[in-house]
Amino acid sequence: MLVFHKAHAMDNTQRKNTVILAGLLTNTFAIANRQHLKACETQWDFGYTAGTDNKLYSDTLRLGFMRCEMDTSNILPWGIEFSVLPTGLVSVWNTSAGSYGSSLYELGFVPIGQFGKAIGPVFVDASFGLGPDLISRTSIGHQRKSTVLQFTDEMGVGISDLKKRVRLSLTYRHISNIDIKLPNNGTNFVGLGLSYRFHN
Repeated sequence: MLVFHKAHAMDNTQRKNTVILAGLLTNTFAIANRQHLKACETQWDFGYTAGTDNKLYSDTLRLGFMRCEMDTSNILPWGIEFSVLPTGLVSVWNTSAGSYGSSLYELGFVPIGQFGKAIGPVFVDASFGLGPDLISRTSIGHQRKSTVLQFTDEMGVGISDLKKRVRLSLTYRHISNIDIKLPNNGTNFVGLGLSYRFHN
């Protein structure tokens, strides 16, 4: 499994607040400028992300099935593009520490807002999203979550070829139940991912 020691040296509260705010702002941007969205196209995107949160590890399969591009010529500077990417995910969490169980399954749906720009021979992007999440049990390792309904907030950076076919990404995901019921131990995965997009 991948372990990101330097990333975990960051303050989790600060990262959590940043990813929630970024997701809300990105959704607000997309809704406020929805009249500039072009017709959505079916576009399949398969990916895998390996993540870690202290002694908790995740293996996540991601499936994108649609891409909705926005005409940003009069909205964003420097030729920055924006797309909405509805994404489903299935994840397995594992741990060898704690007394609340060693594994669980997660099923989520995250509409991703992606800002990007071609720079030389590559396409660089920053992605933000939030959406509903279900987990198969309410406790794992040292964490207790109280409800199977969760919400996942994520932000990440990626680099791909100019055709956006192969993408390497670094992603931070925060999963919690927004205090619907306590205790609400949040999970914060930092993950390295690889995805492949099938063009029509």
